[in-house]
Amino acid sequence: MISDEYFDKFQTKKYRAKNPVKRRLIGRFVDKVTELFHEGGAPRSVLEIGVGEGFLSGHLSGIHPNTKFSGVDIQAGDLELLRAKFPQIEAHQGSIYDLSSLPGGYDLIICAEVLEHLERPQDALDQIVALKPERVLLTVPHEPWFMLSNLAMGKNVRRFGNDVEHCNHFTVPSFRKLLSSRFELTTVTTSYPWILATGTPRR
Repeated sequence: MISDEYFDKFQTKKYRAKNPVKRRLIGRFVDKVTELFHEGGAPRSVLEIGVGEGFLSGHLSGIHPNTKFSGVDIQAGDLELLRAKFPQIEAHQGSIYDLSSLPGGYDLIICAEVLEHLERPQDALDQIVALKPERVLLTVPHEPWFMLSNLAMGKNVRRFGNDVEHCNHFTVPSFRKLLSSRFELTTVTTSYPWILATGTPRR
């Protein structure tokens, strides 16, 4: 389980929140990501898209110091924080809509809590496939439970719990449908209030 000390390293609002229930849910989510990370054995090279300050990759790289971790994010400020906290993670600035500057061939690509923000998630998935990873691990909020959780915490009440930056709202069937055209899915599971999926690109 993620410690309070680890949460407190980060500037991102959701990690700075002291709500013990929220931290417990995030910790359970990270545990599930870690479990799926090991499907088929620990990867030798990992790219996290939307790496931010490195909450996930920082944790995973601590468990697997011999795995090469890279991260890409559009926010330069977050990448500065990433480099300061986790110099072992190779940081790149760029958009998920254009990943052509990255070398590709990763054992695993992680894209967590990104697709719900995108107006063109299919184009983003095409960019991921073009990098020819062995496996992918993708996560999104699980609706309507994510919005209902926000409402229960008094967050985004005027928007019925919806985060203003969320363009897409996925159920398990709709997330599976989005991914299935491009990936052979290995696992689709949940960790309240998120959906997680792993798979391999269709060749």
